[in-house]
Amino acid sequence: MEFNEALRRTIGGHWRLLVLLVVLPMVVAAAVGLPGSSPYVSKARVQASATLPTTDVQANAMLSRVRAVVTSGSIVNAALQKADITNRSAAAVAHRTKVSRLGGSAVFTIKVTDREPRTAEKLAGALSEELVAFFNGSGNLLTTELLDRQATLQDERVRVAGQLPDADSAAESGRLTAQLGALDQQLLDVQAALRAAQADGLGDRTASLLSSAGDAVAVPPLTGVDLALAGAIGLVAGLLTVTLLEVFRPHVAGRYAFGRELAAPVLGRLSKAPRGANGSVDRPVIDDGTVVALRRAAARAQSETIVLTGPGPQSRLAVLAEVFQDRMAAATADPPAQVPATDVHNGRYADGNGAGGRVRTLTREQVRQAVTTPDTFVSAGPAPPVRVRALHQVDDASDSTRHALVAVEPELAPYAELRRVQNLMATTGWPLIGILGDGTGGLRARTRSERA
Repeated sequence: MEFNEALRRTIGGHWRLLVLLVVLPMVVAAAVGLPGSSPYVSKARVQASATLPTTDVQANAMLSRVRAVVTSGSIVNAALQKADITNRSAAAVAHRTKVSRLGGSAVFTIKVTDREPRTAEKLAGALSEELVAFFNGSGNLLTTELLDRQATLQDERVRVAGQLPDADSAAESGRLTAQLGALDQQLLDVQAALRAAQADGLGDRTASLLSSAGDAVAVPPLTGVDLALAGAIGLVAGLLTVTLLEVFRPHVAGRYAFGRELAAPVLGRLSKAPRGANGSVDRPVIDDGTVVALRRAAARAQSETIVLTGPGPQSRLAVLAEVFQDRMAAATADPPAQVPATDVHNGRYADGNGAGGRVRTLTREQVRQAVTTPDTFVSAGPAPPVRVRALHQVDDASDSTRHALVAVEPELAPYAELRRVQNLMATTGWPLIGILGDGTGGLRARTRSERA
């Protein structure tokens, strides 16, 4: 199967479902984001440190620390208590709190979203104040511990250095000297850690509130990106759905693929019927080329009855057979002629004189006359027109004429329909002389009696 046939089966055959699955998520997203449910956001700006980060690594580390602090349970609970808000949980507030950095600086924007504008303002202000207090106060555990450790070590060094001049022996002096060396090394390590923390802007205690929480503004509930994302998700889901449908219920990609599978030619395509003044569907219009192709295909197969079959309703096939019958009967017949019976071969007479070399098919009575009395002349008049019947109209008990099948199929016929035609050919022994494409879109034709 060609790639374009696969696209025609999946996309062309299920485009309505694809459109539905693309539009439906967009409609749902638009309904969820109605203006009445718009949340509100309030912003506050905080400088976490007066020391600017020198590298992207330091800036990202500072951002991660600010985000971790402002969304921690202790800070959020303290902000809720300070703002006197009791109907919000700490987890919900932390989820609706966003932190962004202003360029590569140490300035951060705290955004709090809430369904009530006043609550969003109070939470943004309280969280930003608690964040500054944490960086500048006792909440900065790392810096506090390092400074306390440094003060303890310095006091211990002063005490040991004061005992050194009063040492009684060389051993005691050596012990105190070694102790001083160890204290000096510990002081150096603490000071290095403190400098590293201050270089990252985590412990210089210079955090400040640049701007308090402003008035809360409504957040647009839905953007073009959201709609596009919803449509893309629907498209992926739709493609997966139609692919699975084609796996379990495959179709044939068009009348040419249907004919190729059954080794039969395509005789033509039925066009949509024009609508009458009252909106009803009139008899189908069949072009002359399709009629000629059907006549020649029947003559080549030496068939006297053409049987129309297809997945459409029986009434539609009956009306189509009636139209074909009328068109074929109205075709110009060859003029009668008297021919020698000896020139009749296999029920046909090759007229090379007055009829332009055309081959005429004789009736059974004419053939019988030529066989029994070969010295006479046979009237090679026009043969009876080929009959066209729908499958349900065929009387297989009394009709002994040669039959041939014509499949009237939609553009994307189910693969089960192809199997049905194959089984019909095998069980009846009737040859399939052609395929008619049904482009009427489910023709609802009326019979003559209904129109009368």
